[in-house]
Amino acid sequence: MNYRLLVRIPTALIVLSKMLFVACVMVQAAAPAGESPEIEAARLRIKLYEGQEYPLQRRLLNSQIKVAKARIDSLERQQAEYQQFTKFKYSAPLFGQLEHVKVGLIEAEESLKNLIEEKSLLERFHQDRKRLMELELELLKRARR
Repeated sequence: MNYRLLVRIPTALIVLSKMLFVACVMVQAAAPAGESPEIEAARLRIKLYEGQEYPLQRRLLNSQIKVAKARIDSLERQQAEYQQFTKFKYSAPLFGQLEHVKVGLIEAEESLKNLIEEKSLLERFHQDRKRLMELELELLKRARR
């Protein structure tokens, strides 16, 4: 086995990553230093939306969807358990609890639908929102010229 090849691959990756780092530094340095605060704020808004707000919103919605699904499963199991006791001829000893579970189940199902729709809208209009921020940045740049 040629061990020199194993040594060259990591070295090549290190050199390539250094070159990429230098290129990134040069691109950031190429940005005008005397930028107006409005333009810098617009750039930061785009950066924060892409790197923080959008991923955080998706993560939170995914978590809320998981919780809503677990709640629905739990309420369905409770409802099945309580259904056993509604077969009495003259009374249903757990009628109030069964009704409470039914209402909770409907509430959880509606909440799940809303969360799924909210996530869908977030993902569907992500590119449009990002593009709107980029256009606002361009308008600010043109106004400064």
